[in-house]
Amino acid sequence: MCTDTDIELINKVKSGDETAFNELMRRHYRGVLNYIYRFTNNRETSEDLAQEVFLRVYRSVKRYKPDAKFSTWLYKIATNVCLTEIRSKGRENNVSLDELYQSTGEVQDQSGHSAYDIVFRKQVRELIFGALRSLPPRERMAIILCKYEELPYEEVAEIIGCTPGAVKAYVHRGRMKLIEKLKPYLNLRKEVKGP
Repeated sequence: MCTDTDIELINKVKSGDETAFNELMRRHYRGVLNYIYRFTNNRETSEDLAQEVFLRVYRSVKRYKPDAKFSTWLYKIATNVCLTEIRSKGRENNVSLDELYQSTGEVQDQSGHSAYDIVFRKQVRELIFGALRSLPPRERMAIILCKYEELPYEEVAEIIGCTPGAVKAYVHRGRMKLIEKLKPYLNLRKEVKGP
């Protein structure tokens, strides 16, 4: 197991150490994959785009300056790859909050779940996707990065190119819009649960 920091690994990659790049990819691949999956809601597309992210990281590693955290730089690249994909497809972003009960938005293996559970979760996901697709891109990105990637407002601000105060506003406005759009379903859930 490698104990080098990301910066140490980056310096090794800059010197031509492919093993160091493999370690960086091992460390960050799952997080990047899940982040992209929240945009695409498609496992294969997410895997392809995650590979593209790491290809771009490898190609531009010499331009990385350690004044920013590596993860901030990495998620900025991932965000740009997602936005490029969305523009090239001519469609809106899909942000996934896959597995409502776990609230992780991670790529999940569906084996072991009953058919009813799979269908129910898919229906709930589609309701959430519909609401999330209606949010402006910056609100979606802010919600994903702050609430699901658990990044601090300052880091999210660097990734999406705004101030930390603007990130807070995007998260707040996005959450209010989601609550409003999902309110009928939230009320139904209360009724089903009972008093």
